[in-house]
Amino acid sequence: MTEQEKLLKAKIPGKETGIECRHTFCSVCEPLFHCGINAYVKDDKVIKVEGIPGYPMSDGMLCPKGLSNREYMYRADRLTTPLKRVSPRGGEGEFVPISWEEAYAEIGAHIPAVKEKYGADSVVFFAGYAKWYRAMLQRLCHSFGSVNFGTESSTCHTSTVEAWKDMTGMFSVNDTAHSNCYILWAANPFYSKYVQVKGLYAAKARGMKIIVVDPRKTPSATKLADLHLQIKPGTDGALAMGMAKIIIDNGWTDDEFIRSYVHGFEEYKKEAERYDLDTVARITGLRKEDIARAAEMYACHGPSSISQSGAPIVHHKNGYQTFKAIMSLSAITGNYDRAGGNIPAGETFSHQWAGFETREHEYTHMTAPRNGSKRIGAERFPLWDKFVTECQMTDFVRQVRTGDPYPLKAILAFGLNTRMLPQSHEVIAALDALDYVVSVDLFMTDACRHADIVLPACTSLEREEFKVYPGGKATYIRPVVSPVGESRPDSRIIAELVDVLGIDDPLLARGYRAFVDYALQDCRFTVEDCLASDMPISVPDALPYESRAYCRRGLSTPTGKFELYSETIASLPGCGLNPVPSFESPDDGQDSEKYPFILSIGARRPYALHSRLHDVPWLRSFSPDPVVDMNDEDAAALGIELNDWVRMENDYGAVRARANVTAKQLKGTLNIYHGRKDADANELVALDHLCRYSGYPGYNYVHIRVMKEAERK
Repeated sequence: MTEQEKLLKAKIPGKETGIECRHTFCSVCEPLFHCGINAYVKDDKVIKVEGIPGYPMSDGMLCPKGLSNREYMYRADRLTTPLKRVSPRGGEGEFVPISWEEAYAEIGAHIPAVKEKYGADSVVFFAGYAKWYRAMLQRLCHSFGSVNFGTESSTCHTSTVEAWKDMTGMFSVNDTAHSNCYILWAANPFYSKYVQVKGLYAAKARGMKIIVVDPRKTPSATKLADLHLQIKPGTDGALAMGMAKIIIDNGWTDDEFIRSYVHGFEEYKKEAERYDLDTVARITGLRKEDIARAAEMYACHGPSSISQSGAPIVHHKNGYQTFKAIMSLSAITGNYDRAGGNIPAGETFSHQWAGFETREHEYTHMTAPRNGSKRIGAERFPLWDKFVTECQMTDFVRQVRTGDPYPLKAILAFGLNTRMLPQSHEVIAALDALDYVVSVDLFMTDACRHADIVLPACTSLEREEFKVYPGGKATYIRPVVSPVGESRPDSRIIAELVDVLGIDDPLLARGYRAFVDYALQDCRFTVEDCLASDMPISVPDALPYESRAYCRRGLSTPTGKFELYSETIASLPGCGLNPVPSFESPDDGQDSEKYPFILSIGARRPYALHSRLHDVPWLRSFSPDPVVDMNDEDAAALGIELNDWVRMENDYGAVRARANVTAKQLKGTLNIYHGRKDADANELVALDHLCRYSGYPGYNYVHIRVMKEAERK
């Protein structure tokens, strides 16, 4: 027995207490980590949670979100039974409890009828957080005959996947463990990926240099950075292109790598010529010497890597091109597909990489319709449609309104958060305009209040799930307690909807375990091997990373190389997109004199994630009221003091919050967290304030004005 096992055993209460310790993991937030949980159970109830020592990545740690699992799953407003609307469509309405059989009968009577009248594509299938059941729901959508499967990834992470596929054919990650220089670009792992912090301290102790690029003085900037570039919001693309020019001009490029593995360097070099130090300093607000130092540190002290920030960079109107400009630095310096650099990482299972392949994508897409219909957003965002096998939900409201290119009449939504999109009230209006709405969730969300049928789902502590981890680890968790009330796992609901919707798909109808077995059929391990261990197992199929192996094999791009000049973009007729990374304005088109401040929406808090946790009492106590960070000099000029109520407004809406007056916020900017019912900042974002390349909203660059308000009564 190992020391960790002895420690764990010592912490488990004796049988005389009636308490059992059962292993599971947290799926509240970051899908990469899913930190291990010891759930202490008595009388079929979770009475305590804590971390599991030795668990992959988390190693016994839990953040405030993970520690809230018990309170999260036992919230007083947890949905416990199916509900049926008994008031007219539109508005929040009234609901009555019904049985699952009655709920399925209602769905079976309405959704197929919509398909019969308007066609399968008029029905949208949507998956929110978490991501574990998406393959099954997308297959359900396909087998039903609809092309319109959408997810919350229409505004989170997937734009970075799209950009990597455009450049290299495969998503990539940063190999920080072997880096000598690391750029934390718009990333603050203290709040978003806390399990990385211990490794960063260790890397820094061995000599790794860290550059932080962020408009705010975050814990990463103050505790880890050797150089902090406090950049103006939305100007990161200019910084990246300016660094490229410095690297090229000084001969710091990896010419052999460029000759062998890079396409379009000359076109890229010509674009970079526009970004001299004076120009970049003026655009970004940075000191010229700091820009030059960052370029030298990254190019000359490799191997160097750059953080994979899934939202902050791409949450700009110019976000896609900015992300490409940043990651193109890895190509010109030879830090792509190199140990210690940014390395290719194909998806293993459920959007995660673990060094081996499964048949998940085959399972997902084998029943995809071949009817030639275009997904929501395909015409407006053709590049997104080229690389992403999902519709772009930022175009949902427009298509519901116009019926162009065809009408949308129903939605079957799992975990739909209307505050993931701009102008949240318009999303609600679009739901009310549909003929039929089904919403599956844990709590009575806004989407549920505007649904015809509401179905109660489970948390991860009440269901099974297969999970992989980097380094070739895999686990299969089982429920640690029975579902609350009559709630059911999303996967079971999806499998049961096969017959309800009249679909011929026996494999999908067999459920989640059959899906995982299918995905693992070529692997040298099985679900049973996972179930035989209380901890994640080492997978025999996992292969160690080999530098340059992907490049030597040929990248999955039209040219087989890292494309600084995108042949895919060049092949899209009349799209008006630039094949070469460049800096474009992040501006939202509002009058900057009337609205002089720049608001960024969504920077992480350590105790929140989207809208999921704002109503958990313990976590709500950290921020009972909505809070906006603002610069202390700006506040003084406006007569605003700490904790004063302020009003932020622009042409599209208004939001009230308490002022957190701080010198850590860049002058002229404000920052507010997203997803709160009492301060939905997405109402300040125009429906068309979107990136042309991805469809992503420009959440991090919104013009507003701010003023002091009286206390609430």
